[in-house]
Amino acid sequence: MADRYSFQSPFSQGSGGDPWFTVGSIAVNTTTFVTGLGLLGVILQVVAPAVNNLLVLTDRAILGGQLWRLVTYPIPSGNDFFWGLLGLLFFYMIGSQFERLLGRRAFTSLMVAIVVVPAVLGTLVAILTGTGIGVFGLSLPFLGVAAGFSAANPQARSFFNIPFWAIVAFFLVVQLLTALAVRSPASIVMLLSTTGIGLVMTRSLGFSNVEWIPTVALPGSVTGDGVATAPRDAKPKRGRGKKSKGKSHLQSVSAPTSRATEAEIDALLDQVNDFGIDSLTKDQKKTLERHAQEMKKRREG
Repeated sequence: MADRYSFQSPFSQGSGGDPWFTVGSIAVNTTTFVTGLGLLGVILQVVAPAVNNLLVLTDRAILGGQLWRLVTYPIPSGNDFFWGLLGLLFFYMIGSQFERLLGRRAFTSLMVAIVVVPAVLGTLVAILTGTGIGVFGLSLPFLGVAAGFSAANPQARSFFNIPFWAIVAFFLVVQLLTALAVRSPASIVMLLSTTGIGLVMTRSLGFSNVEWIPTVALPGSVTGDGVATAPRDAKPKRGRGKKSKGKSHLQSVSAPTSRATEAEIDALLDQVNDFGIDSLTKDQKKTLERHAQEMKKRREG
């Protein structure tokens, strides 16, 4: 099973990172909040479809001053409830892992960018070309999240040991071909911008080493630079039994040297801690060994 999936289950302890707030026993982070809004859209489609219609992104509605649709269009759900719920499940699975990697501030900024910017660009194109636009659901934001996740974890594998990035690329191509078939330039712009934002922001935040992805300067409110935070070592450690000793040892011999390396090491160490060293793939074991050797050379040097 470990060779089949190279990213952790989001239902493991600590998934999703620090919550913004809690409701009873439920820790609400950005992924949970967005998934909850999507679930609300599924319910509204059954009990109050007219409300959902007020949230869909259309160029006519924006021209009419209904600007809230630029941020509410991921909420409505289509009539196919099974695929809607399945999409929410996949968004939660990938989003939880990605939010844990990036941190809640950076992940929230990413979500805002991949929702608002493509909506604005798509609406402008629809108005200028007179082709119209009608967008709803989490499929577009999920594409941006999945693209960013694949950039941060280029070695991640999914079903049948298929590289996760290949699955993301496949769905992007399918949706682009669909948009071309119906002659929807606005949809094409939204697809490309959503994917691009996911890739570029992940790389710019320092969580990807994929060299062909460009980087841009991000404000400190996104990167966290200049924002007072507790030192990493000061964070409370969760009790994990005997396995935590092994994780501390691995951390000592493979200290990260960059944000991307730190994120990669943390993900692998958490996987070892939760599921044991045998859960790592051969490539993941080689990655840990490589970082350990690099740390050893720096100490000896």
